Amino acid sequence: MAIGVDTSKWKPRKFKGTPAGKARNIVGLCIASVGCLIGAFYQFSDVTVNYRKKLDIFYQDPIEEVERKLMIASGLPNRTGATIRRLMEEEARPDRPDK
Repeated sequence: MAIGVDTSKWKPRKFKGTPAGKARNIVGLCIASVGCLIGAFYQFSDVTVNYRKKLDIFYQDPIEEVERKLMIASGLPNRTGATIRRLMEEEARPDRPDK
């Protein structure tokens, strides 16, 4: 080090523990808190009921998708529409011995 250079006035080499680091943590906490408050207001407020109903359309699955998920959950093998139609045609045949 050079003689006469006061190293105590240098900028810190780490951000943690400095006033700027504390301010960053406070700002981040404020942003997260405001986001949680806005989300809670949106979820539980009666003011946003109509808005939530309009957006509900985008979150609903089509009937075919719901039926497919139920079939998968029930443990049935996955079948395509063509396979299901072929099985239904075979069941409808009059020449089967069980008919």
